[in-house]
Amino acid sequence: MAPIRVLQVMPAMDAGGMETFVMNVYRVIDREQVQFDFLYHYNKSCFFDDEIQSLGGRIFKMTVRQDNNLPRYLRELRELFADHPEWHILHGHYSGFGMFYNTVARRAGIPVRVGHSHNTAYEHNLVGTLDRLMSLRFSAGLTDRFACSELAGKMLFGKDPFTVLPNGIDTALFAARDPQRRALLRGDLGVADNEILFGHVGRFTAQKNHPGLLRIFAAVRKRLPKARLVLLGGGPAPYIEQMQALTRELQLGDSVIFAGVRSNIQGFYDAMDAFLLPSLFEGLPVVLVEAQTAGLPCFVADTIDRGAAFTDRVRFLPLNDPDAWANAIAAASFRRDPNARRKAVEAGYDIHTSADILQAFYLRRYAEVTP
Repeated sequence: MAPIRVLQVMPAMDAGGMETFVMNVYRVIDREQVQFDFLYHYNKSCFFDDEIQSLGGRIFKMTVRQDNNLPRYLRELRELFADHPEWHILHGHYSGFGMFYNTVARRAGIPVRVGHSHNTAYEHNLVGTLDRLMSLRFSAGLTDRFACSELAGKMLFGKDPFTVLPNGIDTALFAARDPQRRALLRGDLGVADNEILFGHVGRFTAQKNHPGLLRIFAAVRKRLPKARLVLLGGGPAPYIEQMQALTRELQLGDSVIFAGVRSNIQGFYDAMDAFLLPSLFEGLPVVLVEAQTAGLPCFVADTIDRGAAFTDRVRFLPLNDPDAWANAIAAASFRRDPNARRKAVEAGYDIHTSADILQAFYLRRYAEVTP
């Protein structure tokens, strides 16, 4: 029997937390029973394209986030759904245009329309305002709802019922310690053994608050002169250039390393001594799950849901107070939690748990709506 096919609706599949979670599930789900296809809202090459296709997934790309051509988008959606009657389940991880693709899917006869909330707020700009306004009707077109946390679910779905599904990771992979890998990566980054390496993983967007991060690190350097900071992630070149200029303005010199997008991200947690996450808002950040599972001390903004902490190595700090961060960091021991993986598994963050929940859901709902 052929596997059922589930259409995953995304903005695109670049290296972000939401995308990483979906790929984590896709890698371990039983693909003889459930296969994924992907609908993007950008027509561009993406970080996970090759892996998706190697796993048997099909990718369909539209241009609405590039040309804002709504009539064309609606026409292409109708044609796409008409051409693929095998899709009985649509799983949307994108709410901005959700009021449109959910409506078209319903009219096309797709019986199961799932919404998944991954954030607790919108960016404070025009795009964020438009997404917030367009998301107000997102929940109404859904048959089922998931969220990465209680706060994320309430933000997008209001009083409608939803299921919290933790952002699972491969806990064995991120908990593995490898002294040789640590030494090699630190050597490649130019970080000496006696230097303290702070790390941040995140796309260069306003949400991730790189200006605040750099100011925090500048305050840290005054207390810990041997501190270094590695920034992992991609984003628009002009924005990255602005952050590089701010690094020079703050006189941080070569103490900040712009490492770009890396495929072996788990190794970099080995190389780090502590993790920093001063985001303006988050749902339940995958990178914080990864960093905790690696046993790292984590210093995060108090804007992030405290339910995201499952080890005692997480310190919540006021978003706009670099000195408070620097004082807390200077007093830290940078000792890893030796029991971090066990705690991650017990808290439900192992990807096999998440994948089992989703697979059972897909198979059950498919059976309910298929004659």
